[in-house]
Amino acid sequence: MSITIIVCIVIASGFLILFLADFWKNDRLTRLSDDALSLSRSVLSIYEGSYNTDIFRQNSELLSATYLAVSEPAEAELLIFAEDGTVVYCQETANGASSCPLHGAIRLDDAVMRDTFVVYPLSYNTQTDVSFRDEDVFLSSVAIVTGDKHLYYVVAFQDVSDAYLPYTTVFVRMFIRAALIGVFVAFIVSLITSYRLVSPLKKMTAVTKLYAQGDFSERISAEDTYNELAVFAESFNSMAESLERIEESRSAFVSNTSHELKTPMTIISGFIDGILDGTIPAEDEEKYLRIVSDETKRLSSLVVAMLNISKIEAGKLELSKTRVDLPHMICRVMLDFEQAVEAKNVSIVGLESLSPLKVTADETLLHQVIFNLADNAVKFTPENGRIMLSLKQEGVNAVFRIRNTGRGIPEADRELIFDRFYKVDKSRGLDTKSFGIGLYIVKSILDLHNGTISVNSDGVTFTEFSVALPMDMPNAEY
Repeated sequence: MSITIIVCIVIASGFLILFLADFWKNDRLTRLSDDALSLSRSVLSIYEGSYNTDIFRQNSELLSATYLAVSEPAEAELLIFAEDGTVVYCQETANGASSCPLHGAIRLDDAVMRDTFVVYPLSYNTQTDVSFRDEDVFLSSVAIVTGDKHLYYVVAFQDVSDAYLPYTTVFVRMFIRAALIGVFVAFIVSLITSYRLVSPLKKMTAVTKLYAQGDFSERISAEDTYNELAVFAESFNSMAESLERIEESRSAFVSNTSHELKTPMTIISGFIDGILDGTIPAEDEEKYLRIVSDETKRLSSLVVAMLNISKIEAGKLELSKTRVDLPHMICRVMLDFEQAVEAKNVSIVGLESLSPLKVTADETLLHQVIFNLADNAVKFTPENGRIMLSLKQEGVNAVFRIRNTGRGIPEADRELIFDRFYKVDKSRGLDTKSFGIGLYIVKSILDLHNGTISVNSDGVTFTEFSVALPMDMPNAEY
């Protein structure tokens, strides 16, 4: 930050110096012009009022006093040149010297005399190099034309370095002071900012290591973070909560899956070994083979569900959209549960009043959605309970609702039931065959169809799932 401030000050100072240099140049040339014009007018008035036409040679007291009055307060040198470019009047001759060894040998450049005569009666102002100085000068020259046509030049000049040096010295001092103050302020500010910025980052680093070890209990307080990091800390905590839920779901899933896989595999292995070694009588083999078949199908359904999850999360599950007759599909799905429904003496209400609606969707995936919801409803409906179905159009959506009596879903679980591997019945008292992925698959399939699903329950007497599907989707195959 300190280096940045110094660079900025240097760049700003460079532009400022360029601006001031132009200002100083114009100011200096204006001052020189004023001095040259003032002296030229005074000399011309004396020349025209004098009886002697060669006042420079005669060194009149009035001319000397006038010259000294103009030249002494000026910061520049003033010289008067004749038409041939030689010096006819200077500081020494004004003080009474008959000749000037310092200025006697110099000569005004022809280019300066030519340009001065061109702008007559105005002053000619420029920055240039002249033969009688070793460096560039600021120069103002004024031509004097007398009544007898004698031509003279009043020249005021000053070395460029002499003009800039006082200002430059002051400016450099100001720059050094500003740079030192800027660097000091930058150091203090950057120290405070770095501490406030790095401190929460260090804490986040430490907490991240805990997360890597499986401990998701730590959180970052937004009050301890810099304003710019408050949103990041919020997202960080949200990520930690999600990871914690996923870890809990994963642990539960591993436990449930281990149990679900172990039980059917033990049953399958035991019955097959019993048939092979003759422990099971031949007349009972068909009965036990049916049990083995059911358990095999159960394992197969788990594998299919896991494959569908992988495809959905990888974005590789492609939809084959057709026009689907929803009432027909709902009735067909409910027939699949006829035996289970009759065994529990469950009443099905609403099949006869379903609205004749069609939607554009993938028929296979939509069948899985309705099947999973119906399976949950039948599973959690107690004996002599009821399952109520409805289907109607609401705006541009077809809305299917399935409601069952019995123990509802606690409020704390309603936001989590669509997560992977989450099971409301963690005790496995009722949900003995679920893996906690059915509703996750339902929501994922509906997301692919731009549909939505919601749940409503009082936690005691009923649970209702509502599915909303757009009536039409683009790129459908009819």
